[in-house]
Amino acid sequence: MISPRLRVVCVVAIALLTSPIVAAGQDSQEPESAPVFRWRNRPSIQLGDLRLDIRFKTQLDWRAFDPEVAEERFDRRALRGGLNGEIGDHVEFQIERDLDPDGEWRDVFARWRTYRQFETTAGRFKVPFGREELTSFSEIDFAYRALVSATIPPARDKGLMVSGRFFRRGLTYEAGVFDDDGDNGRLQEPQFSVTGNPPNIGPSFAARVTAAPFRPLAETLANLRVGFAYGAVDVPEGLNSFRGETVYGKRFFEPVYVKGRRDRMGLELAFNPGPIGLSAEWMRAQEERRNQGLGDRDLSDMQTTGWYVSGTWLLTGENKEDFSNPRQSLFAGGSGAIEIAARYESLRFESVDKTGPAFTNPRAEHILPNQDDVFTIGVNWFLNRWVRVTFNGIREEFEDAARTPVPGTTTFWSAVGRVQLAF
Repeated sequence: MISPRLRVVCVVAIALLTSPIVAAGQDSQEPESAPVFRWRNRPSIQLGDLRLDIRFKTQLDWRAFDPEVAEERFDRRALRGGLNGEIGDHVEFQIERDLDPDGEWRDVFARWRTYRQFETTAGRFKVPFGREELTSFSEIDFAYRALVSATIPPARDKGLMVSGRFFRRGLTYEAGVFDDDGDNGRLQEPQFSVTGNPPNIGPSFAARVTAAPFRPLAETLANLRVGFAYGAVDVPEGLNSFRGETVYGKRFFEPVYVKGRRDRMGLELAFNPGPIGLSAEWMRAQEERRNQGLGDRDLSDMQTTGWYVSGTWLLTGENKEDFSNPRQSLFAGGSGAIEIAARYESLRFESVDKTGPAFTNPRAEHILPNQDDVFTIGVNWFLNRWVRVTFNGIREEFEDAARTPVPGTTTFWSAVGRVQLAF
């Protein structure tokens, strides 16, 4: 029996596939003061200066593994709905939530944008760190974000941020203070507390700057963009370090005891010449381990380092920089857009001090390192603006054979097929 939620998804999908132009049927004589429904690539309601856009995203995956691991073959990755809104030219806001019964609020924020050089955002939103993490999950080039993007960036948190852009986006900045350390930095392990009150992490700070340095010099390099990000937070005592998880969420590095400063640093690059897309990121997080050794002595800092390089090619010739819709939609007599993609990435956990023997003990001075290297190849088929089919082949290889999803096995293969609907 089909669930009510799945019926809604099917109805929305049929409407998108069979009605590419909804706005054409609107009455142009409608009074300005009356609510007006339009199709602006998604359902939209205009009421005077107030505009509301209805958003919806869902993904359904099919997966295969070699060797077999304890994972479901079918997985619904997301079911989210929300509203994007604008009030004149000065305020925009966004509300997004998981539609599952136990779902969480994702984005709930408002932005004052009267001055493009000094915009102010308040609420719950993504902390400005990590290019791929700041990209919507429905718009990334692969089925899953790179491991480093899912580990080091804070992700969403409640906070206040100022941002702006200059020279027609030739230079942008974002800087904010936040209540905690984002969803990725959330405390998950047993904590210590002298007072009996659970310790908190935060407040935190993060900032990001991006630039197109070659725009004035060479037209062919005009959209080459580089960026730098930094973040800092104090972490309470406990098993609160970053933890290593595979593409499918299996642990390959357990957290260690930390206490003190957590610093993040990130570099990014993106270049989209014509139908080609090139991107890369490098990130490092360093966590203090004050008073975590015998006799309350300080231990060597914990260090998490990750990076990726990726490339895509739209075989059907669309421009990658501003791509959002195939030239020839499958449902308008064409074949959609085809894109091939490849990515290599690495995520490593280790202590800064590497003298003497290494141990897995979470209070060891020299922590036994572990690393996950991942190679992904993929194909994206964009049927139209809203529907996308993705296939990825993934190879993971671990440094320590004892700490993998199947101890003793270091290399794992998997395949992911995905159907996505997003507007």
